[in-house]
Amino acid sequence: MATEIETKEPGWLPKISYALYDVGNSSMGAIHATFIFAVYFTTSIAPENGTTYWGYMSGGAAFIVAVLGPFLGGAADAHARRKFFLAFFTLMSVVSTSLLWFAEPDNSFIQFAIIFSFISIVANELIFVFYNSLLQSVSTEKTMGKVSGWSWGLGFFGGMAALLIALLFFIQPDTPPFGLEKDSAEHVRATMVLASLWFLIFSLPIFFFTKESPESTKIAKPLEMLKTGWAEVGKITGLKRFLIARMFYVDGLTVVFAFAGIFAAKVFGFSNEMVLMFAIAVNFTCGVGALFGGWFDDKFGSFFVIRVSLVCLMIFGLGVLLSPNATFFWILGLITGLFIGPIQSASRSLVAHVAPPEHRAQIFGFYMLAGKITSFLGPIFYGSIVLWSGNERAGMVTAVLFFLIGFLILGKNEPGNKKLN
Repeated sequence: MATEIETKEPGWLPKISYALYDVGNSSMGAIHATFIFAVYFTTSIAPENGTTYWGYMSGGAAFIVAVLGPFLGGAADAHARRKFFLAFFTLMSVVSTSLLWFAEPDNSFIQFAIIFSFISIVANELIFVFYNSLLQSVSTEKTMGKVSGWSWGLGFFGGMAALLIALLFFIQPDTPPFGLEKDSAEHVRATMVLASLWFLIFSLPIFFFTKESPESTKIAKPLEMLKTGWAEVGKITGLKRFLIARMFYVDGLTVVFAFAGIFAAKVFGFSNEMVLMFAIAVNFTCGVGALFGGWFDDKFGSFFVIRVSLVCLMIFGLGVLLSPNATFFWILGLITGLFIGPIQSASRSLVAHVAPPEHRAQIFGFYMLAGKITSFLGPIFYGSIVLWSGNERAGMVTAVLFFLIGFLILGKNEPGNKKLN
């Protein structure tokens, strides 16, 4: 039986609070994991084999997320503690990222940078087990795609705004603010504090203005939670197949997010400023794609949006891979961004549509499992291929291959017992 939260359209305050959390969270991925610190680590802290180190660290973080996601999701459902876990991992992400301020441009800081980057990425990924499970609390079945798309789209714009601040106030000026010294890369390291504060501020409304459904089960044993959760997934027609397909296409996205900035710097010689400008532009196209994708989601269904996005990611991703110069890389990279936002938003929307309310967080735990259990392979393959071949382009082939495998497994039949539109 549907609860009042699911049958009655929530007001704008919960929806805005939900979207603002994405605005804050996006700065962490953009500034830390992809475009600023990742590039800083591979060019200044560990210029030799830095890509490989970063790949192995990202892979290890993804594996831990895959293992913990279903258990934590089950515990959150069982005790109605979704917002508690969300707050815990938000704080963990904020603290660990801010500590990267102390990672100086020297080989002696490799271990320090890897450890706290690992903690930051793990926390930042586990957040989505609980954040995604709250989608049904701020929308109805008819508006779920739109709310998911707008939240994801505003998240990309939030990441873009944070990157723009980082570029204009910290990276670009000849004399950085607050007496920061460029010789010791303090202007770059300060962006980790910026990302942390940005996330902390924009995360606060969701804890005050959103609701969560009551506890759904008394199961307390982790293995029993896992077994029960997987049984719930099996009750939904086609959901297991979808989760397996997502396992692979998210591997491709993981490679893109982990190495896009590194790829631009290594292949086309982008400076930190150029990487940031590219990141800002890509976040804009990702945001536009997510906003329009939300409308298409409600109009034609989440499954349709996912299939179309995968086809376009393969086509334009191959174009990025083969780009002969920076101009082609810019153009094709921006077009590719139009389909990154929709596939992420529509995947979340699809699961939220078919997941029973009492098992939301647990099923989203398996959703994270499907997105992470093999995603360590992408960064590890990328890092290993680059180490073996010395060629960043060869490493990026893995992303396109993962998109192809995910598309083939996805098939033509959408999950669930009813059409999602």
